[in-house]
Parts: sequence; C-alpha cells; structure tokens
Amino acid sequence: MLDRLGLRLRFALFFAALAGGGATFLGVGLWLGWSRAGGAPDGFVIAGLVGGFGLTGLTAWIALLFDENVARPILALAAELHTRAQSNVTADIDAAPARYLGALAPAAQAIHAELEAARASQARAFAERTARMARDKALLETLLRDLTQAVLVLSEDRHILLYNEAAVALLGPIGLNRPVGSFLQLAPVEQALARHNAAPDGRAEPFLTVGGSGDRLLTGAVSAVRSDAVLVGHVVMFHDVTEALRTHADLEALLRETLEEARRPAMAMGALLDVLDLGSGPGADSARFAAALREEVDRLSAHLGTIAARQAGMAAAQWPIRDVGAAEIATALAPRHPGLVNRTGEARLRCDGFAMTALLDRILDTLERDPARRDLALSAEPRGAEICLVLGWSGPAIPQGQLEEALRAPLSEAYGPYTGRDALDVHRSDLWAEPGPRIVLPLPAAGADPDEAQPHRPDFYDFDLPAQSRPGLDRPLTELAYVVFDTETTGLDPQRDEVVQIAGVRLLGARLLRGETFDQLVAPGRPIPAAATAIHGITDAMVDGAPGFAAVAEAFRGFAEDTVLVAHNAPFDMAFLHRVGGFAHPALCTARLSNALHAHTGAHTLDDLAARFGVEIDAALRHTALGDALATAELFRRMLPLLAARGVTTLGAALDLQGPLD
Repeated sequence: MLDRLGLRLRFALFFAALAGGGATFLGVGLWLGWSRAGGAPDGFVIAGLVGGFGLTGLTAWIALLFDENVARPILALAAELHTRAQSNVTADIDAAPARYLGALAPAAQAIHAELEAARASQARAFAERTARMARDKALLETLLRDLTQAVLVLSEDRHILLYNEAAVALLGPIGLNRPVGSFLQLAPVEQALARHNAAPDGRAEPFLTVGGSGDRLLTGAVSAVRSDAVLVGHVVMFHDVTEALRTHADLEALLRETLEEARRPAMAMGALLDVLDLGSGPGADSARFAAALREEVDRLSAHLGTIAARQAGMAAAQWPIRDVGAAEIATALAPRHPGLVNRTGEARLRCDGFAMTALLDRILDTLERDPARRDLALSAEPRGAEICLVLGWSGPAIPQGQLEEALRAPLSEAYGPYTGRDALDVHRSDLWAEPGPRIVLPLPAAGADPDEAQPHRPDFYDFDLPAQSRPGLDRPLTELAYVVFDTETTGLDPQRDEVVQIAGVRLLGARLLRGETFDQLVAPGRPIPAAATAIHGITDAMVDGAPGFAAVAEAFRGFAEDTVLVAHNAPFDMAFLHRVGGFAHPALCTARLSNALHAHTGAHTLDDLAARFGVEIDAALRHTALGDALATAELFRRMLPLLAARGVTTLGAALDLQGPLD
C-alpha cells in the first residue's frame, strides 16, 4: 500500500509519526516523573502540553522546510530526468531548485549530458544506416511531384496513404489518412476495383467519376497492390477530362452554329446574285440589291471572325501551357546552336516551352544562314506582366519577309501541321524584328512559385498507416490521427463570446504534418473588444467579409474527420464547437494531461509547457490560432512517450487519465 503513496505524502507521514512518537515519549516521561515525585500534576501537565505543542510545531516546521528544499526538488529532478528519458528535450536541467541536494543536481545534469551524447551517437548511426532510404525517398518525391497525372494510394478502408501535387490540384486539400470518399465520388472506383479483382490478368481497370464537388470529370484506372498474395492497398491514377470534353462539346456546337449561321447569308447572297444576273432590275433596285448583298457578306465575315477567335481559344486549351524557365529554353537550344549566349537569368514564362523552343530554333537557323551574323545571345526582359525573349546579334538585320517565311514553316514533326504563326496565335503573341539588331518575342510572365506559396510542403505519403482509421478507445495513441486546434475569441465566456479565428494542424501519431493545416478568420457578428484585440491582434476590419462560425465549423468538421481533437485547455475551445453541434470527436487536453504527468507543479500554461519540453514558440505567432495550435501539437507529440511510460498507451486510458472535460 505504501508503494502507491507519493514521495511527498510519505515524507509527510514520516514527520507526522516523528512528531506523534516524540509527543508520546514526552508524555510517558512526564507521567513517570510525576508518579515518582508525587504531588500536584498541574506542573507536569503544563510541561507536557508545552513540550508536546513545541515538539509538534518544530517537527511541522522542519517538515515544511524538508518538503520545500528536499522532497519537491527531488520530484522535480525526477520529472526532468523522466521527461528527457522519454522525450527529446535538449535543454539543460534547471539545478536552482535542487541547490540544497548537494551532488544530486550535478549528477542529474551529468546523466542528461550522457543521455544526449548517447542519443547523438545513435542519431549519427541511424543517419548512416538510412542514407539509402533517404535517397530513395527523394527520388520518389521528385518522381511523384513532377508526374502530371494524379496518383493516390489507398488503404483497404479507402484512406489516403500517398498522393502527389497533381492530385491536390484536382481534388483540393487532401491529406494523409483522410477518407478519399470526401474528395471524389467513390462508387465508380469501387466498381472498377470489383472488375479488377474479377479479371484473371489483374490489369488496371479504367473508371470515370467526378470530384467531390461535382465540377470536375475524372478518368483513370485503379489496381490492387498485393504483397505475398495479401491485399495491402490500391493505386488510383487519374486525370481531368473536363476541359477536353467541354472543348469537344464546344467544337461540336461551334460546327453546328457555323453551319446554321452561314446557311442563311449564303442562301440570301445566292438569291441576290440570281436577281442581279437577270439584269432586269432598274438601277435603284440594283443598288439596293448590292447593299443587301454587302450586308450579308459583312454579317458572314463577322460571324466567321467570331468563330475563328473562339476556335483559337479552344485550340489554346489543348496546348501544354505551363510555367517554364527562360534558362530552360536557352539550355534546350544550346546543343543545336553552341554559339548562343544565355543571358536569361532567373526569368520564368508561362508558355508551351517545347513550342517556343522549336520556334526559336527555326529563327536561329534562319539567322545563322548569314555567316556575317555573330555573337548571338538570348536574353529575357521584363515588361509589366510579360517577359520578352530577345534574340540579339551583331551583323546585318533580318528582313521581315524572311522572318515571316520562318514563321509559316511547320514547328516540328511532333506538332504536325502547326506552324510558328499558329504557336504565336495560341499564345496570343507575335514576333518582330527591331533595330539593334534583335528579334523580340513577348510572352506572359509565370505565376508565383508554388513552393514559395507553401513554406511547408505537405507530407504526401505514409505506408505505415494502420488499416483501421477511425478512433476507438482501444486504439494505441501512436496509431491515431489527431487535429490539434486553437481558437481566438472575443472574450473568455464560451456562452456569450464568439470565435474570431480557428486553426488546426494534423498529427499522425507523433508525426506532425505541417503542410496540412486549417486556418480561417471568422466573422463574430459583433464588435471585437479592444482588450481581446490587444491579445490576438484581430480587428473588426480583418474579419469584415469573413464567413460566420457555422460555415467555418462545417469546413473544420471535414478537416477533422476521423480524428481525435487536441487542444490546450480543451474545455474552453470545445465549448464553441459544441454550440454549433456535430462534433462527437473524442478530445484530449494538454493542460489536463500535463497536470497528471507533472502533479508536483502547478505550472501548466502553454508557455510553462513549452519551457518544460524545450519547445520554442515564435513570438510573432504567439496568441494566433495557428501558432498556438502548432505549439500545442509539438507539446502533445512530446507527451506521448511520457504517457506510454505511465502505462497510458490507448485513447481510453488517456481519456481516463485527464478526466471528463465538462
């Protein structure tokens, strides 16, 4: 039974026994003295009371000093060592509270230093052993990132184990361990899987489906992945055919419209010409017929011009126009034109890189026919929203007619009958010669670099995800998916105040997915008090036009599907979610868990925990919903080994340890 008592309670019982025993012996001694001396007992009683109270008080005082300077520092040192043993905390142990424990604090610090050295050695050995794995991972990432076709790998229960950037572009904010049925219509994929499993040759089975929002038509193929005849998942590859089908439909409509619109003017012109051919109409009638004929010709010409513009737009949709570095075009030209100097720098264009390379190759061939033209160089000059590719040289200029002749020639065998002029029309650009001499080709500048827009590239695969994805009380904590979230509000009363920002980040076990975040300002429907703005920095102007909390909570519910919610002081944040309803997720509170893990201290604020676990919180992100959510996620990750050391390894055990959140 005594083994279950805490250290401080055992010390307290020891001093209580010491005080009780001392008082008892004092009383017995006085009684024996009175019994031998005889006489009135009053003096002995008074002496016993004074001595007993004095002894008890002295013992209590010594016990308090012992608790303050010995028991609590010992517990603090034990907690510090335990935290460092189970979690990767590199900060030195604070020896100040244990200054009266002699060599114990330096010994604890030495143990910590040795532990860090051992971990560093282990990390180096692990890094050496996994170098090949890291190389293979980099190859896989590059392959999937640059693959234009969207790829998903699904678990047996249709949760995402792998995805690439093309899949994100088509399906939206997908993420690891999220159900794929939330992002596309799964029934056609399931039917294709059934056909695939029934087929004897095991070939990939095609399917046609739509995205979850119903605005994209997707076609692709699905196949099963087996290891030693055991099904481990499915590979889904698909691409968007929405624009292709829409363009096909538009071309059909364009053809019908052209026939219908051209038929009437043609018939009218034929009739008018028949009348004019008769030669019987007076002069006034002939002039009227000629005017009517001119009107029909103009109408037909205008319609054909409209048709030509629409056809050019539809043709442009079929060309592979994307962001291309001007230096990449220069590099592609270099083998055929070794004297070309590359001065393009870091400029990036939005164009069909192969078509522009073929076009410039044709122009360079034309220029090099005259050996007097030397020192050819390709440069890139920004002009507003465009980048001008400029071919310059020394020597005679090129006649515009010779330039036009080069533009009328086919680009290459890969582009069939399309000419350089066709490529320029598709890009809605032109090419001309200027004094200098030089040739100028303006093209649209590329958009923002996606890697700059996303400072944390999402983790896009995890083949170790468990087969079961929904949280259950018997599920290990290390196999669960979590959404760690935080809210910023107009005040501290969940019943009267409103949310102005909510943010969350996903965890898979102890793996923080920094690229999968949710961050949304919320219109509270009331003015934000100045005292609240002073804390989180959110003003009325910032939330002007933001959606209400009901709509934001619905989006957050989708983000948090099949996860455990985690928050610091979770009862406060969960109260706002419960107000809108629909959140039956289990929830963990890092403040409650910290109180259970470190009961010797009353310091359980977010900043206290950050200092204890060695988590640095960027001052600029503190008291922002996303910044606090990221800090809480880091803390929760480091709590998981401490919970496991306490025997708390399942969700049910963690919920029991923290107690009810109501």
